[in-house]
Amino acid sequence: MASGTNGASNSSGQQALDRFAQMMIERMEKMKGSDWEKGWIGVASSAGLPQNIMGRNYSGSNSFFLQLHTAAQGYELPVFLTFKQAHNFKAHVLKGEKAFPVIYWDMMVRDKDGKRISSDEYRAMSRDERKNLDVIPFVKAFPVYNIDQTNFREAQPERVQKLLDRFKVPEMRDTQGMYAHGALDRMVAEQTWLCPIQADRKENGAYYSPSRDIVVLPMKQQFNKGTTPEEIYRDGMEFYSTMLHEMTHSTMTPERLNREAGAKFGDPKYA
Repeated sequence: MASGTNGASNSSGQQALDRFAQMMIERMEKMKGSDWEKGWIGVASSAGLPQNIMGRNYSGSNSFFLQLHTAAQGYELPVFLTFKQAHNFKAHVLKGEKAFPVIYWDMMVRDKDGKRISSDEYRAMSRDERKNLDVIPFVKAFPVYNIDQTNFREAQPERVQKLLDRFKVPEMRDTQGMYAHGALDRMVAEQTWLCPIQADRKENGAYYSPSRDIVVLPMKQQFNKGTTPEEIYRDGMEFYSTMLHEMTHSTMTPERLNREAGAKFGDPKYA
């Protein structure tokens, strides 16, 4: 019976891992035009790490994939709950909504006589005590739903408002106090670079598009994230650093420097 349970857990866990792999492939396909680290305030509706409805942040790969899932589905908040938790809050999952898997690693441990030992008991044992034990690690998955997939807003309006306040994206400030580079500012204003540079509208990414032959940047204001005058000044440097990075990419075309792009991000030819 234990073997059957373990098999089922492995099955659900493997399905979750397969789904994560597919998400990564799809995400990488979408990100081919951008490779620069994000140093600006984005245009998403919320900011913060995914958490469960009780306020506990997800960790590791669960946090990463729940962020991707939240962005891909356009959920307003990265807050998730189980079917049972929804019921406990007098809410329910909406008809037709599909769950997303959250995984955790566990282990099946038996002694030389086949007696089952709990994971907690195993972790409390010394190295010598563990020597003769049979340990089989496996991954488990359980389903969660974003609160947008439930009627949680109607059932718990006050709790949802607190979540909205907590995850509110910082308001975009002006460029006051940020480092300014007059020559680069004139170049963008007069569009005298080798190709157009777009930096006058909110963007979630910075990249050079070979197909359009254009450098796309978030607005300078989006880089203003600091809380001290020194940090705000350096935020301005981050804007120009990002601009110059993408301008370098734009010199790779055949009619310019004709550089080899490399087979993948970070390989010697790319560098």
